[in-house]
Amino acid sequence: MKPFIRKKLPLILIAVQALLIAGLLIYIVPGRYQLYDIVLYDASEYVPANPLTGYAPDALKPDDCANTDLVFVTVSFADWEPQEGKFDTEGITEKYDLDEYRRAGKHAVIRFVCDIPGEDAHADIPDWLMEQTGDGYAYKDAAGRGYAPDYASKRFVQAHREALQALADWCSQDAFVAYVEAGSLGMNGEWGHDAEGAAVPSAETRQLYAEQYEEAFPEKGRIRLLFSSGAGPVEGRGSWGDMLGDGQAVANWNSALGNASSAPAGDGADTLGNTAGGTDADSSNAAMKPDAEKRNDHEAGELWMTSPVAGALTGTVPVDTLLMENLSDTLDQIRSSHVSFIGPVCPDEDQQLTNGSEMILRNVGYCIYLSRLQTTVDFIDDDLQLHMTFGNIGQAPMYWDWPVSMYIYDRTGTCIRVQTLDLKLSDLLPGQTVTVTGTVPYSRSLLEGYTVGLAIRSPEGETVTLAQKGVLPDADGIHRIYRSKKIR
Repeated sequence: MKPFIRKKLPLILIAVQALLIAGLLIYIVPGRYQLYDIVLYDASEYVPANPLTGYAPDALKPDDCANTDLVFVTVSFADWEPQEGKFDTEGITEKYDLDEYRRAGKHAVIRFVCDIPGEDAHADIPDWLMEQTGDGYAYKDAAGRGYAPDYASKRFVQAHREALQALADWCSQDAFVAYVEAGSLGMNGEWGHDAEGAAVPSAETRQLYAEQYEEAFPEKGRIRLLFSSGAGPVEGRGSWGDMLGDGQAVANWNSALGNASSAPAGDGADTLGNTAGGTDADSSNAAMKPDAEKRNDHEAGELWMTSPVAGALTGTVPVDTLLMENLSDTLDQIRSSHVSFIGPVCPDEDQQLTNGSEMILRNVGYCIYLSRLQTTVDFIDDDLQLHMTFGNIGQAPMYWDWPVSMYIYDRTGTCIRVQTLDLKLSDLLPGQTVTVTGTVPYSRSLLEGYTVGLAIRSPEGETVTLAQKGVLPDADGIHRIYRSKKIR
């Protein structure tokens, strides 16, 4: 090789490489860089009615249950096991018309009880068990008339364990039962309250029953187990209390659960629409700020962060009063408790149409929406990346980790990509955000325009409606939240 060629060779190679890079950039850059976009979204001022949250009226009142996802089923020991070893699933199903509620796609809250005060003398445990024990206490007091069994009786403990396991097997046959409230002890299953003159179950006895519920409804199971406020907090489990509207009782309950004394800033019903999302980069919405800048008033260890809390409206104040004159106090108590549902004492069919009832629903359970979408291109993997930031403007997480799916449609409306996003709904706490990334292999057809859809579905096909302003899900529960511009 001639000397001058050897001298020029490095320059020639550099020139060739430059031409190759330029050619590659000419192929890659046009179009791809135009796929970059940022969109900020507002949350709807209307809270959607979603699964597993809201009101849970008495299942015996079908009119009250017509527009709710949840129905409340109180199962007495006597109804459940009228004959020893014979569990009357058909009788319970018929009494509460559960098959009709199943067909309507609703979920049930079950509370198992042994003592429900009433007007007439009666017992809520089976006759055969009364004969085998007979060491309870028939009472008549301000609450009514009934029979308080001796919960510490070895025979009663054994019979209860067998009945509870059978109930758990029945509840677990499908996805209909969502919550079980651990009742059994005391009037209406409230654990810490019993008839005048009857012995309140000891701590040792309460522990026996707590263990039975823990065994029957495993922590990792689909059904969420809640213990009575009278039982105190149980690690890894939820809590229920029939006292919403009684300020002092709710304050004591929140203290026992480790809840903060007030709701997080910006979570109130009056600010729902204003703080839910922004329309430009200057939005002051807390959910739009970086994690390091967010104000977080939640205290570590609050039970509602990991386990559901529920309550019924107190029976000591008329529901109309709680919805009107006392509405402000009622809302404060509901926010501070972070309840996911309210029942069985809750607004009836007519009361559900009032403004007070609507404001309560704005402060119950989860309320998820997409606050931000950013699209970028990964030139190494040659992917279109969609960075999606989800927020929760509700008062509690969604405790079931239903899959969150992303759908990509081409300009003709054909779905070309479905991906399950790495979003754990139970981690999406109120006032906080979680950002996840979906990917789409790059193709030049994306330059013609594409649409992004989102859906949250249960394994059984139930869907969650996102609180997206101006966006409603289609018949399949998919929200079309983004449409790109045609680039060529």
